[in-house]
Order: sequence, then C-alpha cells, then structure tokens
Amino acid sequence: METRKLAVIMFTDMVGYSKKVGENETEALQLLAEHNGILRPQIEAHNGHVIKTIGDAFMADFDSAANAVNCAAAIQSDLAERNANAEGDPIEVRVGIHVGDVIYREDDVFGDGVNIASRIEPLANGGQVFVSRDVCSLTHDKLNFPYKVVGTHSLKNIAHPVQVYEVLWDPSREDEETGLMPIAAPKNTTNRNIALAGFGVVALAVALFFILQPSANSPESWGERLAVIAFGDETGDENLARVRVGEIILDAVSQKFYEFPHVQLVSPLQISKAKKELKISDEDLVNDPGLLEEVSSRTKGRLMIAGSVSKLGGRFILAAELNDLAHENPLLAKFRLNAASEEDILNTMIDSLCGMFQTRIKDAFGIKETTPYLDLSIGDLTTNSLQAYGHFIKGNQLYKSGDFPSGIAEMTHATEIDPNFALSYSMIACAFSFIKTPQADSLSWEYFKKARQFKDQFKGISKETLIFRGNDAWYDAYNDDPDSAKVYREKCGNSYKLITELYPDDRDGYYYYGLYFRYLEKNETAAQEQLRKAVELSPEWFPTYRDLAYSVKETDGEDAAVVLLQDYLKQYPNGVGADYARQTIAELRGAN
Repeated sequence: METRKLAVIMFTDMVGYSKKVGENETEALQLLAEHNGILRPQIEAHNGHVIKTIGDAFMADFDSAANAVNCAAAIQSDLAERNANAEGDPIEVRVGIHVGDVIYREDDVFGDGVNIASRIEPLANGGQVFVSRDVCSLTHDKLNFPYKVVGTHSLKNIAHPVQVYEVLWDPSREDEETGLMPIAAPKNTTNRNIALAGFGVVALAVALFFILQPSANSPESWGERLAVIAFGDETGDENLARVRVGEIILDAVSQKFYEFPHVQLVSPLQISKAKKELKISDEDLVNDPGLLEEVSSRTKGRLMIAGSVSKLGGRFILAAELNDLAHENPLLAKFRLNAASEEDILNTMIDSLCGMFQTRIKDAFGIKETTPYLDLSIGDLTTNSLQAYGHFIKGNQLYKSGDFPSGIAEMTHATEIDPNFALSYSMIACAFSFIKTPQADSLSWEYFKKARQFKDQFKGISKETLIFRGNDAWYDAYNDDPDSAKVYREKCGNSYKLITELYPDDRDGYYYYGLYFRYLEKNETAAQEQLRKAVELSPEWFPTYRDLAYSVKETDGEDAAVVLLQDYLKQYPNGVGADYARQTIAELRGAN
C-alpha cells in the first residue's frame, strides 16, 4: 500500500564510524551500541519514528518540525555531555532535517522530502544540526534555539537550490545567530533610499529589505502582480464551515505573500470588490477557471492562486494551483498536501504550500536569492487557532465594511480564544478609533496597549504590520520633548507612506497617510489628496468621507463639507455608513 503525505524527515550519521571499524571493530561496535542507546530513546521521546537504520545512520520521521529540531538538539546535548565525561573516543553525529511531501511504501519512504534531508545531513560536521529553509520557517521564533545561515546549496538530483541553516543548540553559540536567509529582489529593480529611522528598531533583515525595495512610481521595477483569489471549502465538515475555513486559508495565503518581495500582491479589498461585482462565491470560482481569470483580469493580476480544502477519511487535503495568465498554458505549479488534523491546516500546510509556490515563482522568473526578507510562519503572522482565526476573519470583514460594533465583537472573541492574537488586538484598536467618541477613543488606546505587548511580533512588511508600526509611532508622537515628537511623527508618516508604495491599490495606506497629514502635520491639502485616493479605491467606506469632510470644512467651509456627505448619501442611501453620514452632517451643522 502506498500513501503520500507531508512529513518531517531526519537523517543522522556517526562521524568517522567506518574508519573506526577498520581500526578496531570491537570498539566500533561498542560505540555504536552506546550511540544507538542515546539516539533511539530521544527520537521516541519526541514523537519520532525510526523508519530504518543503516549501520551507524538513522532515518526517522516526526509529527512536527518543532519535535524534530528539539530531538536533534537533545541528541547533540546528550552526546556533548557524554563526550565530556567519557574516556576514549568521542561519539560525534551530524543531523539533517527537511519537511516535504513524501511517499510511504511498505516499510520505506521516498520522494524529494527524503532526498533533500539525506543530502543536507552530509553538509554538517560532527555536533551540528542542519535544516532546510522549510524547517526553519516553521520553527523560527518558536523554539529556544536561534539559527545561523549556512548558505544556498545545489544538491544532487534536486532540481532547485536549497537554503540551509544550522540550529545553534549550544547556548555558548547564541551570538552567532544571523536570522533568515538572504533572498533576491525582483529582476530589473532599482534601489531607493528610505531612512531607517522611519521604521523604529526593527530586525536588520527588514531594514535592508526596505532599502532595496523598488519604487512604486516605477511599475516596471516591481515583480508581477499576484492575485490570491479563492479557496473553496469542500470538506463537508460543519466545524470548518462554521469557522469559514476557505476564507481563513485565503487570508493566510495572502498574509504569507504580503511578506514575499518578488511579487506585488493585489489588494484583497480589490479581489473582494471584483467578486461582489460578479456576484460570485469562492465555491463558484474554484469550480470555474473562466471566472477565476475574470477576477484576476479585473484586478490586473498576472499570477493567480486558487484552490480548495477537502476531507478524505480522516485526512485533510489542501490543493492549489499557481497560474501565469500571460501564457497560453498558464499552469506554473500544482500542489496537493494532506495532514491528519485540522490544526495542521494552519500549523504546517499553508506555510509549506506558500513556500513551494514562492520557490516556483523564483524559478520561473529567474530570481536569485541575494537580498534579505523575513519568512514568518502563518502562526507568527496571525494565530495557530482555526477558531480564533474564524472570528477574526468575520470581524475584520465587518469592520472593513464599516460595521464597527459587530466587527469589534467578533475580533474580541478571537482574542478570548487566543489571548496572544496580536493582530486582532491591533485591528480592534483601529476599529474603535473610527467610531470617533471619547469612550471609543479610550477603548482604542486600551486595545492598542494590548497589541503593544506583542510588539516584537509585528515584523515584516504586511499592510497590517505597517499600520501597527505607524500607529505605534503616532501614540509616541505626543511626547513632551519636541525633538522626540518630531522623530516619532516621521516614523509614523514613513510607515503609512510605505503602505501606499507597496500596496498602491489598497485604500488603507492612503487613508492612514491622510490622517497623518491631517492630525499630526496639520496639512489639510496633503491630507485631502491622500483621502481622495482612498475614496477612489473604496468609495462606499464611510470613515474616509468623514475625515475628508472635516478637512474640507477647514479649507472650504461647512457647506462644502455637508455637500460632500450628501453626495455620499445619494450614492449609498442604505449602506452601512449611511447613518454615520447623517450623524456627521448633524455634527457639522451643530458645530456653529
């Protein structure tokens, strides 16, 4: 019987064993028995399974990348302690770990997932643990071990170069940490300088990426536009339907590609707008390639990702395609991953799927890996809880549509399920700030303080991360020291401005940048320019009109502001923002 699944594969090898056998077979066998007595119990203790042994080499699989890395570190620690205290020859082991799609047949395992792990292991020396980028991305910042870049290696019979990292399991080597592997900027990019002071204290990798990003004013310098369009739910599972698993996967894949600098992600708001105009659901899209291409075309996306999640027996299957619509035969890649539990959808499957798609994009467009970016796991970017993510998705959609109270309630529920859901705290704070009452402003600050507790989690260049960093600097801009206040104002403005450059078809960057000019810089002309761009991209969303109206009142008078809001009501008399518009008109007229 043959089965295929995503698995974490570990290979180990005892350094110098063959030579020792030639010198003294009896002593070599004694060392091997001692070696086996250390490795096998650790593998079993970390939920691993020894698939086979060949002399002094072990091949094992694990239920998670974290367990595999923890196991390897424990093995090396035990061996180091043994070698320090034992007389005679030391026992030194090198370890290689990779996570990938593998085939189980009878008592053996095959596939690239196995081959890559087996070829990473010989790159290490005794006492070292080497892992692939996939393993590093799944465990980065989740374990107590930092990572050190080893390099990109072309492995025998493996089609693509593999990024390799060393696990620094020895605490004395923690200062060797280098973070994530450098990878390439898009072809034909032009450098632009962005002041590092504009982004606060962030990881060096992020700072370097900001410097090397191409200018939004030169579209030819960007990578191709990618539209992440739809993931259908074909599981028939009531729980997954309740949490909106298809929408969760859609959002999670988008979050992963926000952080990938070699494409320009089409705004999810524009994807939703196109679906609404066509009056179609994600299930409709997944089953109709023509509709998928129509949505991608409307949003000017060349690259397109769509897929579905299904359930077969007790296993969950995530299938997706990456297409390049510039070609007659558009299929670039098609992957099918499966896992035993629904928790693996967030914990491993999405990270693996996106990693494989990103590798395929780099191969297809000849992108070389030379500049750094942060490859964060979806759990680091959002949450590992499907239940929490489901409430966040629903709440974020309500908030983005203008229904702030309902959106806040759903996102609050998300934080109750996962008290570490930093992004949800940040979005709740934003939603409260748009209600524009003293009580709401106070609650906005309270939730933003909660988000600030997880400040280190807001890494990378996603829109939501940049909003958080801009908001963070905004609050610090009310500093009694004029020089400090000026620095924070600049940080705030630079964060919001970067959103407009990285995601020029998303309203939020222009909206926040407009608020920055209006409230921090007191520049109504610049504020109106940005707010009108936000209105063009999302004309039904009322908060932009409200701030635009008050800005227009300052420059053109009350009547002009009221006319602006009356025009909004004519277009959307029954929209979510209609009552807010009427309330704002009353406020403007009562101001005098």
